[in-house]
Amino acid sequence: MKSSFLSILLIFFSIIWWVIWAAWYSYILKNYDIFEFLSDSQTISNKNITTLTTDLTDLQSNITTLARDVSPSVVSIVIKKDLVVYRSDPWGFFQQPAGTISRQVGWGSGFFITKNGTILTNKHVVADNTAAYTVITNDWIEYDAEVLATDPINDLAVIQIINSQNNNFNPLPFISSAEEINIWEFAIAVWNALAEFQNSVSLWIISGKERSIEASWQSLTGLIQTDAAINPGNSGWPLIDLSGRVIGINTAIASNSNWIWFSIALSQEKIDYILKSITESGKIKRPFIGINYIQNSQWVASELWLETDIWAYIIDEVDSIVVWSSAERAWLRPWDIILEINEKEINSNNTLQNIIQNSIPWETLRLVVLKKSWEQEEIELDLGEF
Repeated sequence: MKSSFLSILLIFFSIIWWVIWAAWYSYILKNYDIFEFLSDSQTISNKNITTLTTDLTDLQSNITTLARDVSPSVVSIVIKKDLVVYRSDPWGFFQQPAGTISRQVGWGSGFFITKNGTILTNKHVVADNTAAYTVITNDWIEYDAEVLATDPINDLAVIQIINSQNNNFNPLPFISSAEEINIWEFAIAVWNALAEFQNSVSLWIISGKERSIEASWQSLTGLIQTDAAINPGNSGWPLIDLSGRVIGINTAIASNSNWIWFSIALSQEKIDYILKSITESGKIKRPFIGINYIQNSQWVASELWLETDIWAYIIDEVDSIVVWSSAERAWLRPWDIILEINEKEINSNNTLQNIIQNSIPWETLRLVVLKKSWEQEEIELDLGEF
């Protein structure tokens, strides 16, 4: 009897549950069109795919246009030398000079910065004073070129096409300031790989700014870091943003790596100064501040009771400030401690040397200085040149 009652009770509650579920299901179907919802989801997905495809198509079209516009401005630089040719007896015992023959010994890239054939490249590309340099343009015309000047600090050189009647080459525009370079943005590189394969193009991502490396030819600072496809002949080509402006010049690869490449940051202001300096003095002059200083020394910090390593200390000696220098004109004095330049702290990643090296002469810097009275002062300093 008890078992029959439980069975009836179970059947009763099952019926009630099914009635409630049916009512709820009917309400859902009445108020919400599930098929319309699924259709809307598919529409949203299709819209996303369409938008992505459109964006990629626009990017591809933009890169194609940029590469086409930039290519006529990029040149190959072929390095040739006269090599001695020897002749020997039939048995190879004796050799003596039989004359010289011109041979290609290297190559690099560069790009026009003026209409009359002035080209920017790397200093290490044209470092051999005994070599001859030939420029090959995008349309395979060859020109003789000479080195006008090299930068004593950065890996930069300016060369000039000679004996040419063409004054309508294609100079590239530059960004106005390095502040316009942003990490994780795209950039493209156009160069002549191996001095043979014209119009080689790579799409890159900017991974870092203000990098420093030790290259085989010199220390380099203030560099742009990018991912790269590396080939001989890459040195000297321009790094271009998606607006078609030069942001840097390729210079070196990180040791023991295949995909980390560095470019020297450039701007129109730097290029204008370089050209003006060459015109007026025949060389590329560099910025100069005129102080003898120590940076981030734990011993000095303990002696001065400093609790920070963010500073550059001007040594407390009479000759630590160069007479008539920018530092003296700005009223810097021995013992002064430079804490900031242009609102950036002086530290191991942003050294005083790096800041000066990547500035241009007569540029105004804003300094925060701790004086011997332990008071901070804001000072404007106009860089000199040497």
